[in-house]
Amino acid sequence: MIHQPVFLAATLLSLVFLLRYLEKIPGPDRLFHYLPTAFWCYFIPVMLSSVGILPIESPVYKFLTSYVLAACLLLLLLNINLPAIFRLGPTALGSMIVGAIGIGGGAVIAWGLWGGLLPPQTWKGIGALSASWIGGSANMVAVKEALNTPDSVFAPMVIVDTVVTYSWMAFLVSLAPWQERWDQWVKADRSTLEDVNQRLSQQEAGSPTVTKASPWHGIWLLAGALVIGWLCLRLGTILPPMGSALNATGWSFMVVTLLGVALSFTPASRLERYGASHWGYLCLYLLLAAIGAKARLQDILRAPLLLAMAFTWVAIHGILLGLYGWWRKVPLFFLVTSSQANIGGTASTPLVAGIFQPRLAPLGLLLAIAGNVVGTYAGLLIAAACRWIRA
Repeated sequence: MIHQPVFLAATLLSLVFLLRYLEKIPGPDRLFHYLPTAFWCYFIPVMLSSVGILPIESPVYKFLTSYVLAACLLLLLLNINLPAIFRLGPTALGSMIVGAIGIGGGAVIAWGLWGGLLPPQTWKGIGALSASWIGGSANMVAVKEALNTPDSVFAPMVIVDTVVTYSWMAFLVSLAPWQERWDQWVKADRSTLEDVNQRLSQQEAGSPTVTKASPWHGIWLLAGALVIGWLCLRLGTILPPMGSALNATGWSFMVVTLLGVALSFTPASRLERYGASHWGYLCLYLLLAAIGAKARLQDILRAPLLLAMAFTWVAIHGILLGLYGWWRKVPLFFLVTSSQANIGGTASTPLVAGIFQPRLAPLGLLLAIAGNVVGTYAGLLIAAACRWIRA
């Protein structure tokens, strides 16, 4: 097993570079047509972790999912066109609300189907997991404490959260090649989406860019973004927490987001000519690899009944979102991003959004943050509903 942090980081980085190289050469590129590079950046570390080559816990993962994530978001936000992105609001928000309703309804239905086979107090764990899937980990812990959930009930939910969240994320990423087919099948109204992308393309065309991102540009861009990200993370620990929805981590990513948006209105947006977004997306793939390394296939065997209930639960959420998308002619991008914002949270939603629409990755973060605001309250309400139907 690779324990040494330097070797572990080098392994993940080498894997990302290898996959990016293979997707560009004839032969292997056909494989990436059906399952995109992002999927393999995630899935291969899952397999390596499952067979014991990669550790499931490491300081490297914490560094990547905090400091590198902050730097990644900053680099991706520098060149956004915020007014154009805001035009996507109603469609994105509608999908997010339907996704949250799917989480709540799916929890109650799945508990009704499987609850007779599970311990009586499992409804408390369902409430905590609902808070995580609508908001985030902070919401999950808040509901756990609020309901006085026993550790014997809460601990298996953590396993379920890990397995189902990462499995669902892999499924959503694998849908990327089918984006156009879905939109054509439901006759999705892509006018707003295409308008935003066109405006962003015109903006990029009007500003000077480099034909090839230089490694030296990448070094100082990444170094600067990491320093700024570190300062934002430190600031997050100083700012006073506002309930469970906005703790130190939440504050940190809020500050990074606000700073990136503010810089996009300044001459800093011209850093795109040096490949700011190119290096931002390199960080994105590296983050996917780190997230994948924290999951193991063996975890599926630890809580079979809970996992069966959870997959039933998530399937209901997915079906409801799919029906809504078909009824309202919603592009797949919004459905997938909203679903990941519910189940995945702030760390992974920009990654998934960026895979489907690279210029709109920041929208995923905005949706995930919105979920953090209501996650605790939704979890408590869902727990009460589950308790009522089994009373």
